Amino acid sequence: MNKSNRTENSAVTARKNTERMGNAPIFPLLLSMAVPGLLGTLTTYLYRTVDQIFVGNFVGRNALGGISVLSPFNNVVIALTLFITVGGASMLSLAMGRQDFDKANKLFTNIIIQAVGMAAAVSVLFCIFAEPFVGMCGAKEGSQVYDYAVVYLRITSIGQILNMLNVGLAAVIRSEGNTKYSMFANMVGAVLNVFLNFLLMVVFPLGIAGAAIATVGSQLAGAVFSAAYFFSGRSNLKWAGFGVVDIRQMVTIAKMGIAPSIFQMLSFVTNIMINKSLQHYGDLDPYYSLIGGGELCISALSVVNTVEQFIISTASGINQAAAPVISYNYGRKSFRRVRRAALTSQAMAFAFAVVIWTAMMLAPEFVIQLFSKNDAQLLDYGMMAMRTSKCLALFGGYQMLVSMYFSSIGKPEVATLVSLSRHGIFFIPALILLPKFFGLMGVLYATPVSDGCSLIVVTTMYAREMLRLGRLKEGESFDDRSWIARFFSRDKRIYKKSA
Repeated sequence: MNKSNRTENSAVTARKNTERMGNAPIFPLLLSMAVPGLLGTLTTYLYRTVDQIFVGNFVGRNALGGISVLSPFNNVVIALTLFITVGGASMLSLAMGRQDFDKANKLFTNIIIQAVGMAAAVSVLFCIFAEPFVGMCGAKEGSQVYDYAVVYLRITSIGQILNMLNVGLAAVIRSEGNTKYSMFANMVGAVLNVFLNFLLMVVFPLGIAGAAIATVGSQLAGAVFSAAYFFSGRSNLKWAGFGVVDIRQMVTIAKMGIAPSIFQMLSFVTNIMINKSLQHYGDLDPYYSLIGGGELCISALSVVNTVEQFIISTASGINQAAAPVISYNYGRKSFRRVRRAALTSQAMAFAFAVVIWTAMMLAPEFVIQLFSKNDAQLLDYGMMAMRTSKCLALFGGYQMLVSMYFSSIGKPEVATLVSLSRHGIFFIPALILLPKFFGLMGVLYATPVSDGCSLIVVTTMYAREMLRLGRLKEGESFDDRSWIARFFSRDKRIYKKSA
């Protein structure tokens, strides 16, 4: 197929995709758009989850704790990938929709350079400073958990160049409309990771180093599979050379992904605080200090958090589908369709969350035994921690989608407030105060207390917004500033409507 034919096909595909966002039935539209993004997001978590399952069952509790204590590292990586993929994919889709392939090629080149540059910095920093970072995350120097974590971090940090390159390329492929290839590019590495973990931990018992090598090897396979798409000539995009490097464009790409990245960066801070609190109060607790102390608590709660992440990752995948639909129709002032898309995406995320949350509440023993079958102490604490700390996890995806909605309609300050409310405004004070009164249990109580307070605030804001949409007429003009922006402006009227 020659270049002119590929350009014409790309333009037709872009036009059809745009028309679908404005005309297609909402639920089938969101479902078709959500599946590739959902699988891509889930595979990001599957790398660590598979490693945890194999390490917990074939090495032991302390090795599981070594991977678990590194959850802040995963938050950093995911936040950086969101900086690139959210803004980069949107800008690429816009350029290709306008058939401006010179601009698209420049964007493509800058996205790849930005992804590799960020990943290289992460790889070097975390490889060199593995020990102090592991200590900052809450592991005690000299403990087995500390030693396991350092080994795992040093090896996996090397693979971050491959990981971010794969994620960046997959996002570009998705922006061209080839969602199936993008989906397979993400899945290849995740599936291979299972095989390599079995090979390097069961057939050749290399311990936690085997799990880390398996992760890097699977990330390499995913990156090669993604790169093959561009070398095979399937893409309309071409490498434009280092001469098109544009720092301003890279900053713009990062800015567009800042709202979802805030959630991950806050999680980076709170995960460190949780690990340190569990280590401190677990060692002080009269009972748990005798059976493993803080290291037991960190290992068990990481399993709990890993299971909860499947609720969050599902919402993130649905987020990727709903955001362009909401933005497109809000720009067209098709407010009924905006409202329908927002509420439908919430219903989809909630339905999946119910399944995971029900398993967490009714069958925590089965869930935790997937990660460690022969550790009765880990099982007992993990079951109690799961039911105590995650009783309101059912609504975690809901709050993420609320933040996405406000970001999609051009109100980033409200979206930021929503993200801050759960992991910052309420959680950090709760995590500081409650353990002083309830000890180790206070660390667990902090999550449902902050979730409950945030849920009240976020639901009030979201309900008000849905009522506003219901009052607006199709095609109507109005003052679209958020209430935060209006509060700091001279004009305090809620809405200015004009014909």
